[in-house]
Amino acid sequence: MPSIPFTTEIPFSVQEMREEFDRLLDRVWHGGLSTAPLDGQDWAPRLDVHEHPDHYQVRVEIPGLTADDVEVSILDNVLTVKGTKTAPNHSGENVRRLRSECRYGSFCRKFELPSPAEESSVSATCRNGVLEISISRSAQIKGRSVKVESAD
Repeated sequence: MPSIPFTTEIPFSVQEMREEFDRLLDRVWHGGLSTAPLDGQDWAPRLDVHEHPDHYQVRVEIPGLTADDVEVSILDNVLTVKGTKTAPNHSGENVRRLRSECRYGSFCRKFELPSPAEESSVSATCRNGVLEISISRSAQIKGRSVKVESAD
């Protein structure tokens, strides 16, 4: 009688295996581990980019950061957003960490715009943990740094 690799004594469900694999991938992708879109960083803020007929609108989620914590620049059609999120100091004699899910450290996000931008008309505003960047479209390409203003 031939040997069966999976006997009926071992509970086996392809659906359960698939769900467990999906949970594993979700933990890797959303858990802040290094992935290709993050360029090898431990973490990076999420961003949305929208193209309008006359400008690009970029929204970057940066909870806990202020305008002074972030730098925005544009050079050769590449938008760069970088900064540092520092961990709060909770050291003490009677302090014990129970859970740590927040991500801290330096980050750098780069996004190549699909068409030339008017670098002199780039604006950036930080409000309630969201950085909003507006970039006018143009035919010229130059380099420029942008001062992030606080809207609070």
